[in-house]
Amino acid sequence: MRKEYDLTKLKVKRRGPLKGLHGVPEAPEVESGQVQVTMVLDKEVIMFYEKKAMAPDGGSFTEVINRILREHMQTH
Repeated sequence: MRKEYDLTKLKVKRRGPLKGLHGVPEAPEVESGQVQVTMVLDKEVIMFYEKKAMAPDGGSFTEVINRILREHMQTH
């Protein structure tokens, strides 16, 4: 094992924290203007929205979640 390592060439897999979080730098947006998020949801919630996404006109899982969240934003 070396006593010192050159960290200037270190490659980081993670892009960083989410945009808008207080006290942390902003994360880059993906090309579509969306921000990638990693979060933990209850299994029942995932199963419910996966079923909605499997419907003929449901769209993808992400589209279903985005649609539901937008509807919630409009009503509150």
